[in-house]
Amino acid sequence: MMGGFGDCTCEHCEELMQPYLDRVLTPVEQTEAEAHLAGCTYCSRRYTFEAELRVYVKNACREEMPPELKAKLVALKLPEA
Repeated sequence: MMGGFGDCTCEHCEELMQPYLDRVLTPVEQTEAEAHLAGCTYCSRRYTFEAELRVYVKNACREEMPPELKAKLVALKLPEA
């Protein structure tokens, strides 16, 4: 079992991670998560990874697919049965 800081364990922090990133936690849950992240290197690193992954995915979804790649994908499409 992973450690805890205050009333928030790593397991509980894991449950709060996505809602924390979405900014939909109650004030009490947000305080719990922030206190845990401030004292737990493992969870803090996980948070940083998750936050950076969201930025990467968001930016990747904005980029227009090059026409050459679109043509290759169309050429690979299997005929419908």
